[in-house]
Amino acid sequence: MGEGQGLGIVVDSEKQSRDDANELLNAAVNYAKRMLRKYGEFGPFGFSLNQQRELVNETVPRKDLPPDPAMLLQLLLDQLTERSSHKEIIAAATAANVTLAKTSEEGFSDALLVEIEHQNGYCIKAFVPYRMAGGQLLGVLPRVVRFGAVQVQNGAARLFAH
Repeated sequence: MGEGQGLGIVVDSEKQSRDDANELLNAAVNYAKRMLRKYGEFGPFGFSLNQQRELVNETVPRKDLPPDPAMLLQLLLDQLTERSSHKEIIAAATAANVTLAKTSEEGFSDALLVEIEHQNGYCIKAFVPYRMAGGQLLGVLPRVVRFGAVQVQNGAARLFAH
C-alpha cells in the first residue's frame, strides 16, 4: 500500500467522525425543540450511535430519575461510559439546558449544550442558543422555538477514556 492510500483512510475516518457527530447534534437539537414546544423545558438527555451506526435515545430507568438535573446528567454519563466500555456504542452525546455567560449574537441567553464524543477521540461541545415565544393564553398560542448559530469548542474525553 502506498503512502497516499493510508492518508485516505485517515481522512475518511475523520469525516465519518464529523458525520457521526453531526447526526448526534441534529438528533439532540430536534429532540430539544420538540420538548421545548410541548413542555417549555427539558431535562438532560442523551443519544448514542451503536456499532451499526443506528441512533439510540438513551434513557435512564424511570425509578432512578432524580429531580436534580446534574444528578440525572451524571446517571446518563455513567450509563454511556459503561456502554462504551462494553463496546456497545461508537459515539454519544449528552445534552443539557444552560444559561450562557454572555448572550449570543442573536441576543439569546438560554442554550442547549451538547457534548459529543466519538470512540476515536473526536470530542466537541456545541452550544446552540435558543429563544422561546408563545405558549400563552392557556396554551392556545403555540410555543415557537428559534435557534441561533451553533458555537463549537473542543471537548474533553470522558466516555471513551478507559
